[in-house]
Amino acid sequence: MTPLISALMEKGLITKEQIDDARDKQIGAKVPIHELLVDMGFIKDEDLIRVSSEVFGMPVTEIDPEKVEEEAIKLLPYDKARRYGVLPLRVEDGKLVVATSDPQDIVALDDIGIIAACPVKPVLTRKKDIAKATEEMYRSSEAVYDLLKNIVSDSKVEVISARAKGKACTDVSGLDVENSPVVQLVNLIFADALRSRASDIHLEPQERSTEVRYRIDGDLKTVMKVPVKMHDNIVARIKILSELDIAEKRKTQDGRAAVSVDGRPFDVRISIIPTFHGETVVMRLLDKESAIKDLESLGFGKDEHGVFMREIRRPQGMVLVTGPTGSGKTSTLYAALNSINDEVKNIITIEDPIEYLIQGVSQIQVDPIKDVTFASGLRSILRQDPNVVLVGEIRDKETAQIAFQAAQTGHLVFSTLHTNNAVSTVTRLKDIGLEPYIISSSVNLIVAQRLVRTICSYCKEEYSPAPEVLARFSEYIKSADIKKFYRGKGCEKCGYSGFRGRTALIEMMPFTERIKALVSEGAREDEICKAAREGGLKTIAEAGVFTVADGKTTFEEVEKVADIAQEVDSLGIQAGVPGPEEISSAAKRERPLVLIADDEADIRLMLKKRLTDAGYDVIQAVNGREEVEMAARENPDIIITDIMMPEMDGVEATKTLRSSLRTAAIPIVMLTARQEKESELEGIEAGADDYITKPFDKDKLLARVKMLIKRRERQ
Repeated sequence: MTPLISALMEKGLITKEQIDDARDKQIGAKVPIHELLVDMGFIKDEDLIRVSSEVFGMPVTEIDPEKVEEEAIKLLPYDKARRYGVLPLRVEDGKLVVATSDPQDIVALDDIGIIAACPVKPVLTRKKDIAKATEEMYRSSEAVYDLLKNIVSDSKVEVISARAKGKACTDVSGLDVENSPVVQLVNLIFADALRSRASDIHLEPQERSTEVRYRIDGDLKTVMKVPVKMHDNIVARIKILSELDIAEKRKTQDGRAAVSVDGRPFDVRISIIPTFHGETVVMRLLDKESAIKDLESLGFGKDEHGVFMREIRRPQGMVLVTGPTGSGKTSTLYAALNSINDEVKNIITIEDPIEYLIQGVSQIQVDPIKDVTFASGLRSILRQDPNVVLVGEIRDKETAQIAFQAAQTGHLVFSTLHTNNAVSTVTRLKDIGLEPYIISSSVNLIVAQRLVRTICSYCKEEYSPAPEVLARFSEYIKSADIKKFYRGKGCEKCGYSGFRGRTALIEMMPFTERIKALVSEGAREDEICKAAREGGLKTIAEAGVFTVADGKTTFEEVEKVADIAQEVDSLGIQAGVPGPEEISSAAKRERPLVLIADDEADIRLMLKKRLTDAGYDVIQAVNGREEVEMAARENPDIIITDIMMPEMDGVEATKTLRSSLRTAAIPIVMLTARQEKESELEGIEAGADDYITKPFDKDKLLARVKMLIKRRERQ
């Protein structure tokens, strides 16, 4: 027993039972036992430091950032300070005074002396104070500090459950401090992603920066870039949240976390894989408040809804939902389970992974390590007397055989497959190894679906699609009798994309007696398709056209998910002309882009001439609201804004831009004819980077623009 532990026991601050409990937890961990006693709540940090001071004869100090000497900081690199859990404070009588929470770590103190090339004098400080001060003093995330100081956000982010189980515990303390810049940045990303209606967050390390991208309504959008030197710390913070191994960087890892933003809880499913430039992180956001939806909200029309409800209420048989990854299959099946869930039914699922928990439904997670596969799990489920079974996906012959046998023996079975359309599902099942007669006697319904973005209701307007688009859809337009076309202009509500939310395009094939007979006979796909069409089947493309006719989406969106060329091949129409978004994204910016916002036309004209002569491209806004819209849409390299403007003044526009991660890093220069100091302070407090009064010197303005753009590039 160490002198420190003995002293703590003698003073009655801990018991032998608590020590034994801590030692059990210490097995396999690189954490001193006295730190575990604090972490487990057996002793207060203050008492530990006080007794340590008495035992080892070391003074106790409080860290005052204003008194920490810059020369002392330079003697010990940031990574070494983090590794040893110390902070250099000052040089005193030729010795480096360092704050430490572990006076027994003689090896660390010796190493620090060698690195700093001078003797070390340790003083005692609480571990959490050292971690907090280390992040503040080293400013390893200087660019992140610059970003954070500009962002206006009052969102409250809380981790519902987070305890680091990583092996490198001594190296992550600063990443668990609430006001650490890394913690603040990760919290901001969560809050901003939820506000932006993102389904996924991507953190992708590149050579010089890490790209933060959101998947919104199915499309990925780059929101911000952070310095690549911050990447490892950000990933470590996420690993802490999801209780993954912080020290492991060469293997893939998967985890989960529970986070609350402004009291709104959501689960985070995390995937981390090693890549050339570092670990790539993808976080799926599972919003508990909008988890289970009804079928109408998913996009089922009146006819489809009636057929679907009839088939999922049968006592037995198979209902299959097909489509590529991300087409909403799981949401459809969850909605189906929710609609038939009652106390007289025993509903059990086997999933990989479980997306949401459904009240009253027993859900099993696939876990190959524990020998829980779809096939083995399904066998166990059938011994539990279920009425309804959901199999997350049919991937192999064994799973298919068990599932279809269950569908023939008094169970209603739901599952998914990855196929292009309803008819090709039959071929896929035969390829897996099922006999045609088993398929025909088991399947009640096959649903193929895709998701398309829906037009934002806040900025919806009439428009005329491109002639080549109209040509490709000409036959459909005639059959649907479409007179008007709509699109979203782009506004703050939809992130200036013109779309808000998604809806499903449904292709539904009930297994009528005619279809059953054809499948049992081994008929070709085209024969089955013809019979299904005669029975009323609408293809994905046709469903899309009717959704366009209802004013919910656009032809361009339908073309992203439906193979129009295949369906209209007999007309000889060519497909594949890139849509406007593809053309826009392909364009490369060769010169820096400046956004000028001013309601005076002569000021805009003068600024534009001077900037274009200096080698910049220029776009213009006539008021603050237009400034915000153009900034979000065009992502300029810098903004020059007047303060006094109609609809929204420059101060409010700046605050709005600073409230979104997408625009928070754009440098802003304010222009005004007002000379008073209060006006300048108001602009700077709103988040402006610079402030220039009119009339202004041309060369001085250009110099400031150049400086701010270079600073952004460095960050």
